[in-house]
Amino acid sequence: MSVVSLLALPAVAEARQADEQYNGACGSGYRVVDSLDISGYGRTFLTWNGSTGYNCVVTQKYGENEGGYLYTMTAWIQRTADGYEEKDKDLYHHYAGPVYANGRATCLNWGGYVDPADTGSYQFNRHCG
Repeated sequence: MSVVSLLALPAVAEARQADEQYNGACGSGYRVVDSLDISGYGRTFLTWNGSTGYNCVVTQKYGENEGGYLYTMTAWIQRTADGYEEKDKDLYHHYAGPVYANGRATCLNWGGYVDPADTGSYQFNRHCG
C-alpha cells in the first residue's frame, strides 16, 4: 500500500462517519433511537423525545451537494395503532423531514428514500412504546 493510500483512508472514514451523524433537524430534546442506510445514498434517522412522547424522522443525503442539485427524498412515519401518518416527499438539497408522530402506546412504521437509490429503507411494526 502506498503512502498516499494510507493517508486517504482516515479522510474517507471521517467523511463517512460525518455522513452518518444526525443533523438535529427534529429540534431540541430528540435523540436518535435508530437509523437505516439507504443503499449508500443517504440515511434515515428515527428520533424520540421522552418528555413529549413524539418520534421524528429525518432523511439525509450522504456527502456534500456542491452543485446545488435537487434530489427526490422522503421521510415517513406512521403509527400502527390508528394509521396516522406524516410524509415529506419532495425535491431537496440535503434532507427531507422532519415528520412527527406521537409514539406512546403504539408501534411505528417509518423510513425514507434518497434518489437515485433503487428503493428506500423502511421498518414496520417496530419501536413500540
